[in-house]
Amino acid sequence: MKGNNQIFSDNKVERIKGYKKLLKKNHDSYNPPKQIVTDIVEAMEAQGYDVSEEEVTAYLNSSYAVFERSYFKNDRR
Repeated sequence: MKGNNQIFSDNKVERIKGYKKLLKKNHDSYNPPKQIVTDIVEAMEAQGYDVSEEEVTAYLNSSYAVFERSYFKNDRR
C-alpha cells in the first residue's frame, strides 16, 4: 500500500489504476490454494452459477485487494 495513493482516490478511474498496481504487486505473494478454488467452483455450480477456476481466482484476488484497501483506509494515520 505504501506509495499507492491512487487506491484511496475518490475518482473511480484512479482507484482502478490503484487496484491494478496493488494486484500486480501482490500477484506473487497471494495465490489462493487450488483446492479452495475447485471447491468454490463446485459450490457456485450448486447455486446455479457457471464459473471457471480463473474467475474464482480473480474474485479471491479482488476480495483480498478490497479487504487490504479497506483495512489501510480505516487504520492508516
